[in-house]
Amino acid sequence: MADSPNTYSIPFAGLAEGSHRFEYEIGDSFFERFEHAVVHHAQVHVDLDFNKSPSVLTLVFHFKGFIALSCDRCLDDFNMPLDFHQTLMVRFGDEAREESDDIIVIPHGELVLDVAQHIYEYISLQVPMRVVHPDDPQGRSGCNPDVIRKLEQEPEHHDPIEDPRWEALKKLKK
Repeated sequence: MADSPNTYSIPFAGLAEGSHRFEYEIGDSFFERFEHAVVHHAQVHVDLDFNKSPSVLTLVFHFKGFIALSCDRCLDDFNMPLDFHQTLMVRFGDEAREESDDIIVIPHGELVLDVAQHIYEYISLQVPMRVVHPDDPQGRSGCNPDVIRKLEQEPEHHDPIEDPRWEALKKLKK
C-alpha cells in the first residue's frame, strides 16, 4: 500500500509553539515515489521531534531499522542496520533556499513542511560507497564463502590460440 502524499506533510502553522512528536514507518512503498532511488527495500522507524519557535523550526530525526543492500563483493543481499540522528533547522526568509546540509530557508507565508525528501536523503546517505557484508564477531568476512573461494582461485592459464590471419599479417611486416 503506497503512502499518501500528505503523510509526510506537517501543517506547522496550526501547531502551538513548543515540542511536537511525529512518527513514520518507512517501507518499500516510500522509495517508489523517488526516481533512481538507491534503496528499494527497507524497514525504518522514524521518530521526529519537531520544535516550533517564532523564528525557527528545529527537527530532530531518529532513524532505527534496516535497509537491504547487495554486497559489491559477493552479490548476496544483506540487511544493514540503521540507528542514527539527524537535525534540520528551518528558518523563514523571502525565498526558499538551502543554506547548508542541515539548514534550509522557507518563505514567510509557507504553512506546511514536507519532510519526505529529507527522510529519503538522510536514509540514502547512509549507503556506503562500497557496500560489503560486515565482518562477523570473529573478524571473518560475512560474504558468501563459496563466492570468496571462487574469487581467490587463480585463473586458469590457457595457451593463446594463434590466429592464422595474424601470422599472414606478420609475414607482410617482414
